[in-house]
Amino acid sequence: MGKINVLGFDVANLIAAGEVVDRPSSVVKELLENAIDAGATKITVEIKNGGSSFIRISDDGCGMEHEDLPTAILRHATSKIKNADDLNEIMTLGFRGEALAAISSVSKVRIMSRQRGSEMGSLLEAHGGEIQSHIKSGCTEGTTVIVEDIFYNVPARKKFLKSDRAETSAVSAVVEKVALSRPDISFRYITDGGLKYLTQGDGNLQNAVYAVLGRDVAKKTVKVMRQDGGIKVQGYISTPEYASAYRTQENFYINSRFVKSKTAQAAIEQAYASYIPSGKFPFCVLNIIIDPSSVDVNVHPAKLEVKFSNEKLVFDAVYYAVRTALDGGIQRPTLYDEPDNIVSGKGKELLQAPFPVTDRSEKTPKAEKIVFDTNSNFGILRQDNTINYSDLQPQKSNAPVSRPSNDYADEEAFSLSFPKKQEQKAEPIRVENHNENPKILGDVSDFDEKTDEKDGTTSPNDKIVPDYKIIGEAFNSYVILEMGDLMYLIDKHAAHERIIFEDLKKKLSLKAPSSQVLMLPVVAHLNNEELIALHQYGDEIKKTGFSYDIDEKAVYLHEIPSEIEVSGAQDAFSALVSRLAAKEGYGELTRYEHFEKALYQASCKAAIKAGRVYDHAHIKWICDRVLTLDNIKYCPHGRPIAFEITKHFLEKQFERIK
Repeated sequence: MGKINVLGFDVANLIAAGEVVDRPSSVVKELLENAIDAGATKITVEIKNGGSSFIRISDDGCGMEHEDLPTAILRHATSKIKNADDLNEIMTLGFRGEALAAISSVSKVRIMSRQRGSEMGSLLEAHGGEIQSHIKSGCTEGTTVIVEDIFYNVPARKKFLKSDRAETSAVSAVVEKVALSRPDISFRYITDGGLKYLTQGDGNLQNAVYAVLGRDVAKKTVKVMRQDGGIKVQGYISTPEYASAYRTQENFYINSRFVKSKTAQAAIEQAYASYIPSGKFPFCVLNIIIDPSSVDVNVHPAKLEVKFSNEKLVFDAVYYAVRTALDGGIQRPTLYDEPDNIVSGKGKELLQAPFPVTDRSEKTPKAEKIVFDTNSNFGILRQDNTINYSDLQPQKSNAPVSRPSNDYADEEAFSLSFPKKQEQKAEPIRVENHNENPKILGDVSDFDEKTDEKDGTTSPNDKIVPDYKIIGEAFNSYVILEMGDLMYLIDKHAAHERIIFEDLKKKLSLKAPSSQVLMLPVVAHLNNEELIALHQYGDEIKKTGFSYDIDEKAVYLHEIPSEIEVSGAQDAFSALVSRLAAKEGYGELTRYEHFEKALYQASCKAAIKAGRVYDHAHIKWICDRVLTLDNIKYCPHGRPIAFEITKHFLEKQFERIK
């Protein structure tokens, strides 16, 4: 008798369900994707006991016809594709037609749906994939799916579910990522009867970040918006001071689909390399808009991983988008009082929406605030403390979801469109900067200052140095200066370190970098590994301004970079070569990254030292650079260079004002 058995349809269905549904969060993910694909503008997610006993997803999408409900729970039944060619142009989130079939086979499901404009809706109930009833019924427009007793018929899987708290956390993570992917949709999230959050659905991603992740996260973000090589990258990244020990806060989306991308992950972490400490990771919500034919989204059962036809193009797009935002959009850390986020109106407690943020240097009339009350109704708080609710309610769409056009939506929203393939040149973009007028940036190397054609360094003389006064220096380490109604505490070592690093890095792209010729050579002694690194990276080292001869294990420096003092030349050169010898780089991108990190050590060794006394002219030169160069805000190791303190904050601390 043969040993190979052909499984029955019911058993095969249970096994296949495990590929799609392994816990309640998987159910929520699949149903949310269906709701979005249905063109919903409002979606409600409700769970109980971590979703193991109850899940309800309601939307105001296009709905389904009465005869479509039984077909919807069959395997490989989908409205998204018809043939193999459609797989090359997938823009929807769900397309395999397995979600409802997998969910219904391992739970008790009720589906209520009514098409827009129809007088009656339909109700279908199924247990373990078997239809119990299918009738016409009254219900609201859109679709509601209720899933109860997940894995009731598969006890072997049910016992592997974690605690209710752990399953709730998993569901919350899914809802969070989906809500951040579509700020144009209003998401209401309820757990065990309590409202966790409600997003406005106004298309403003920063408002969605505020609603989902809170004010502390939203206020420490920088806008990203860049198009290059046929790829558009948009979203928000965290300022350097908001860094985590884990990568869990890195959220990447491909055409608004949440994915795990090692390419995008490597790109953003390399872009942050000189802004945050080693071992720390940024927060981001980045949507990569790309031609769908260049992406394979069908390589992972849960569609979490993707493959790109050109990984380097995606890497460059993310890297330069993030670096452009970091170099032009971050502000200095501040030490001042934060306004209370609770306002009152008509006897209701209202939570104030976080933005817009205005330049604190300008005195402008108080704007009307976007608020929502304890019942989660949005409205505008007028200056007379009355509330207008009508203007901010999410509007329903009157038509089923359609294929997106090639025109980008408003830049505050995540667009589902993709650029034409022939568009290769990046257009200048506007980056928000609350301390100055918005400036135009076209590339990571663009600055407001002019670049000296001779040595490539930027000079504060090309940008007006603001009026300021150096008050003194604390502990021979922290320079105190006053400028208008602001006071700055500047770490002189960290500031000088960043200045040197930026100048040395710029020289890598110059044909004739500037150097200072030494009357007597400086001698550096290297070991065998360091000598190997010196030969391997000789071209890059010479581009920074070093010129040398090698005699066995001794290196004689005849020229050194103009940014480095002679007294620190030997330490800087040795630190550079030692760091290069610590690890070999493979590939063009890794090689550049490795050399850039080696420059951290060289810059640190060459910078002035904390705790030592330096002449006034040297300190003033550093302060000039800090106040005029936008990228001098964090040292290459990620530590802040200066803190900003407002006069208002000090007066409040000394109780001069209330």
